[in-house]
Amino acid sequence: MPRTARLTRDDWAQAALDALAEGGPAAVAVEPVTARLGASKSSFYWLFPSRQALLEAALERWERVQTDEVLPWLAGIADPADRLRRLVRHAFAATGGGDLALSLLMHAGDPVVRPVVERVTRRRLATIEAAFAELGQPAPLAGQLAAACYAGYLGTAALRRVGAAPAESAGYLDTLLAGLTRP
Repeated sequence: MPRTARLTRDDWAQAALDALAEGGPAAVAVEPVTARLGASKSSFYWLFPSRQALLEAALERWERVQTDEVLPWLAGIADPADRLRRLVRHAFAATGGGDLALSLLMHAGDPVVRPVVERVTRRRLATIEAAFAELGQPAPLAGQLAAACYAGYLGTAALRRVGAAPAESAGYLDTLLAGLTRP
């Protein structure tokens, strides 16, 4: 359906992110994204010089919205156990976020995708690891627990794709956190 309002770079970046989640970097092509938005190719080229620029804008949006805007909120939660609980609940509730992170990790061989995915993954793991360290876990174990927690997030996204994720998410998340935070 054609749009009458002028599309912003952010609109295009979000449409490209949606395409990325569904089909990886190859799905971020001018014609499919313009069709998704009901826009013309000329409106695309008004904002972006190339398909790669759109892919870069999409990845920048992903990092900004799903990491840069979340980490300060988490930093404001003083209790590390509460911070972990809120992070896990927030991340698992945003089902599309896990799907996109999983898809991007699966396409980390792409030279445009790789540096962003590495940076975001490392930042997320460092945040989770810091919470475990504040809970008294020694450095090597805190890092392992952070990796297990993030792997649980990605694994749940993979299970959702095939309809095999646990149906009752609150109990599932409580079990996951209890397993990771048990002394």
